[in-house]
Amino acid sequence: MVTVELAVSILAAVVLMTIAAWTVGLLGLEAACRASAAEIAQQLARGDTAAATRAKQNVPQGAAVTTTNTAGWVSVDVTAKRSLGKLGPVTLSGRATTPYEPGETP
Repeated sequence: MVTVELAVSILAAVVLMTIAAWTVGLLGLEAACRASAAEIAQQLARGDTAAATRAKQNVPQGAAVTTTNTAGWVSVDVTAKRSLGKLGPVTLSGRATTPYEPGETP
């Protein structure tokens, strides 16, 4: 009887550890999306399109980048979807908005 209980306990612990590791990975992915959005927005606000293009190449794998220009402000959204088997998909995103630097136009 103890063997069955131990087996079930070990299986439950493995499932919980897998979900916990996946959650930590999702938190890291969200932080990467926010950092990428901030970097791209900053480069676009400076008028450095070459650096913004390089920054877009460094977004998390499979992420989509959306840029919006409104009344002297640039907004960048970086969105990524992840799933763990049938758990998900979970959509994570990072958004950054910054004003254009003086002398720069959209």
